[in-house]
Amino acid sequence: MNKLLSILQAEGLFVSCNKYIPDDLQISYITADSRQVKENTLFVCKGYEFKKEYLVSAVEKGACVYMSEKEYEVDIPCIIVNNVRKASSVAARWFYDYPGDKMILTGITGTKGKTTTAYILKSILDKYKAHDTAIFSTMETDTVKERKISHLTTPEPIDLQRLFSEAKEYGVEYTVMEVSSQAVKMSRVYDQHYKIGIFLNIGEDHIGDREHASMEEYVSCKTSFLTQCGTVIINRGTDYFERAYNASKNAKQIIYGYTDDCDAVISELNSDTNGVSFKLSYNGDTHIYSSNLIGEFNAENLTAAILAAYELGIDYDTIESGIKNINVPGRMTLVKYNDINIIIDYAHNYLSFVKLYETVKKSFKPVHIHSVFGVPGERSAVRIRDLGMAAQEYADYIYLTADDPGFEKVSDLCGRMKAYISKPCVIIEDREEAVRAALDNAKPGDVVILAGKGAETTQRVRGGYLPYPSDKKVAEDWIAGQSR
Repeated sequence: MNKLLSILQAEGLFVSCNKYIPDDLQISYITADSRQVKENTLFVCKGYEFKKEYLVSAVEKGACVYMSEKEYEVDIPCIIVNNVRKASSVAARWFYDYPGDKMILTGITGTKGKTTTAYILKSILDKYKAHDTAIFSTMETDTVKERKISHLTTPEPIDLQRLFSEAKEYGVEYTVMEVSSQAVKMSRVYDQHYKIGIFLNIGEDHIGDREHASMEEYVSCKTSFLTQCGTVIINRGTDYFERAYNASKNAKQIIYGYTDDCDAVISELNSDTNGVSFKLSYNGDTHIYSSNLIGEFNAENLTAAILAAYELGIDYDTIESGIKNINVPGRMTLVKYNDINIIIDYAHNYLSFVKLYETVKKSFKPVHIHSVFGVPGERSAVRIRDLGMAAQEYADYIYLTADDPGFEKVSDLCGRMKAYISKPCVIIEDREEAVRAALDNAKPGDVVILAGKGAETTQRVRGGYLPYPSDKKVAEDWIAGQSR
């Protein structure tokens, strides 16, 4: 335990101990969840709604020491720290013996495209290393040992280090993960070094009581992550490019984009319903790349992953093979029926909605666009406004419905979005009903966009998760019903 105290002190986090802690005290587990406590657990007191009862329960179950920003009246020693979020990351790294430092980590941040870029890079690495790449994404957490649905884009710090440890135990050499702005704000990746960091883009999003207080804070969190990376790959076309560039000046920087002043230059871009192809000039070489991913914007996601692969020493042939056929759960998934194109996509903010609508218009040239979407509860008024305005601009028929309403009423969330829409628009609170209604109304030549949920099979409702069959399953069941 003295080693941990010394580390916390070196990080400027340690304040005091209320009791003597024997150096030979054996810590067998670390958690911030009182339900998971075992004998000899180091229990971390943190969370928006932490209550003393959680600590009392932890002590009853066998916690032998706790870490907190304040002292509680319980009969075990306490480590007082000045920032329990940062301290929990430091303690977890110590407890699991720094597993992330023993792998090659790539962290991806951006308002849109994180998940797609992560799966592109994983696909390349899987070709390179025969399917032993771990991935932590919005959609799933896969340590190779175990694969689970994700409920956080970036895991909490203790969970993250445990997952790193699990992956390392199974011989994983490469891990690819999304790093959200919330993860940086909440110190989930504090003190963790990444060999490669990717900065895709940034747009106004995630501003609200439970997210970021301002756009300035949002940008600051996004760009500060880059200080933890050895090599940083930045999209030249992103808003706040100079902020990202300046934040990463101590790293090796690779800038990509469409202009000759970039290190990696994209040109001759072509996109249709079969996928995307483009030329990429980098380090004196020019190659043509093609992928099944639909949408011109995916050239940027592909380029970011390709540059990361080159930086990891992977050759062109392996990269080209790795990007040919990529399955990104819930991203631009296409289902067809009777000349109706049904697109399932995770788009959930203004940037991703606009790119999705623009891609549909350009690639599919639809007669009409039917758009089914909602907005999660406890999100900012900006997102509600932006999703409504994007649908108003691009869609012909709009169906507002449930999308992780949390503690808010679906009718209230949809009603606030509807205020920005004057085109034909209905509120159908049950998402399955909304999907079926859109499909019932679609005609040959139309495109039906099912946005927001992607491949997710749950709805977040009042602090829990209720099963949902997924938009794709609802669409497939509807198609099966048409042929009966």
